[in-house]
Amino acid sequence: MLLICIPRAKQRGESFRGSFKTFRLTRELWSVLNAQQSECIKSVERALGYELQIADRQSLPLFPDLDAFRGVSSVIGLRSLLDSDRLHIAPNEINGVLTKVVETSQCFSERTGELLKVPSRRFRYTVGTRAAREGLGVMVIAELLDQTDIQNADVYIKNIPEHVAALDAAVGHQLALYAQAFQGVLVDHEEEARRGDDLSSRICHRGLGAATCGKYGPCGANVPIPCYTCMHFQPWLNGPHEAVHADLIAERERILEVTGDLAMAAINDRTISAVEQVINRCKQRQEELEREELERGRCHE
Repeated sequence: MLLICIPRAKQRGESFRGSFKTFRLTRELWSVLNAQQSECIKSVERALGYELQIADRQSLPLFPDLDAFRGVSSVIGLRSLLDSDRLHIAPNEINGVLTKVVETSQCFSERTGELLKVPSRRFRYTVGTRAAREGLGVMVIAELLDQTDIQNADVYIKNIPEHVAALDAAVGHQLALYAQAFQGVLVDHEEEARRGDDLSSRICHRGLGAATCGKYGPCGANVPIPCYTCMHFQPWLNGPHEAVHADLIAERERILEVTGDLAMAAINDRTISAVEQVINRCKQRQEELEREELERGRCHE
């Protein structure tokens, strides 16, 4: 079994590295961290200009501030600093590295269409939020976040909208989120939509017109995926909604295959439900139009 001991940073009254928490590692993550440790030792020894003893190597930060090491003038001074956090990389530098990773990988937000914002705090918040969504209790969430009490972990429980479903037995626990996913208005033609005469309000999918946005004012959504759950969304009767649905399903399957994580793969499930509702309403409207056409034909007879 591969284990890692991580210093606890949320405890009051304790010295730096005064206590640790042990976590189990996958072999893949262990290989990455082992490589990082080796690179850290080499980089620090180059910065210092001499080879470290084994005990000093074991006390090195996993992510060092090399400029701080270059300012160390003696072994005694080094060992004194190793007992503090002054040789560790600063949080703003970590955020800079994460930003560079996002830029290099071109990871965009589906909601805004802009590069994803990933400050280091986001990872911690995501752990708490996902744990709450999976039904874990506040004590378990506090343990995952390495907190000694529940006052901070409690916020993840209170802010999960999915918990509203448990209060509405008529709708059902898991289905409440998707019951009214589509909140817009179906229109037969673009001309009938609010702002239908404004070409800038047209929403397209793969170059084909799909809907009209009825909102007056700027919107940062990355159309058309987030639009299907927006109250200003006005899908056209003959829009390519089936194509949107097929692309979302394909993306869901791709994410599941890559990550093996059902929670990640389900991130657009509410949108998928909204698209399905639009498709069903289009079918119902088509049937209504066909019946009306049939009635008009009978009247002419």
